Amino acid sequence: MGAVADAIHRSAEAAGADVRTDSRVTRVLLRNGRAYGVALEGGDELHAPIVVTAIHPKLTFLQHIDRKDLPDDFVADIERWKSRSGVVKINLALSELPDFLADPGTELQDHHTGSLMMALSNEYMQQAFQEARAGMAAARPFCEGCIPTTLDPTLCPEGFHTMSLFTQWVPHEWSAQPHTEDLEAYADRMIDAYTELAPNFKSSILHRQVIGPYEMEQEYGLIGGNIFHGELSAEQLFHMRPSPIAGLYQASSATHGGGGVCGIPGHHAAREILKDRKRGRLKRLGRTQA
Repeated sequence: MGAVADAIHRSAEAAGADVRTDSRVTRVLLRNGRAYGVALEGGDELHAPIVVTAIHPKLTFLQHIDRKDLPDDFVADIERWKSRSGVVKINLALSELPDFLADPGTELQDHHTGSLMMALSNEYMQQAFQEARAGMAAARPFCEGCIPTTLDPTLCPEGFHTMSLFTQWVPHEWSAQPHTEDLEAYADRMIDAYTELAPNFKSSILHRQVIGPYEMEQEYGLIGGNIFHGELSAEQLFHMRPSPIAGLYQASSATHGGGGVCGIPGHHAAREILKDRKRGRLKRLGRTQA
């Protein structure tokens, strides 16, 4: 994921973009119902005929824009936008690759380069969901794991590896409190599950990072800990996804095509921007702001 972000960063700068970090936006600037820039922490303002947002819609429309500048029914829809999640992300630093009983060896093999799923049966996964639904962290979490360094060894020192575990479930209410001790115990169970299949797994772990719903919301702005900016349920897909206001384009996972890393929301935003430019809408907007 870091490589994807770096590639976008380099491409943008090559095209003449000025990329700023640690520049938190506090407000989208509106004039006559159109966006014309953003205000940053510290008071700086950036003005432009095009404003693109890729953050959670609850942040964009309920915090960065005054509700009086939006239709009441639209605000109500955003307030009802479901963004629950019980996902826990576990990042690991490994001294060696997992030595699986089914395919022994710590030397790099094909199975190390794909998804390493911990999903022993439909019943196994259903049990984890039902436990979280009942207010408990899963006793036997299921997981989609991968080892990025098998494909890009530059991500860590030679001879070591990193592993990413996308695990489920804990109660979605955990986004309100850290639950640090419970999350560490949950991570222990997740690691134990892999160790049953790869006996060297636990002893190979040099360091771990456990990120639950609370940290995802507080640190990364993912409301409810939902990495997709909203639940991927039928009533929140396709035409039910939030629509941009004039001059403000959305490219977040909450827009159509979102969920996962596919690039479709950004593609659609760019397509609409180019359409509006061709129609002269952006040019007219730019003149009114001169």
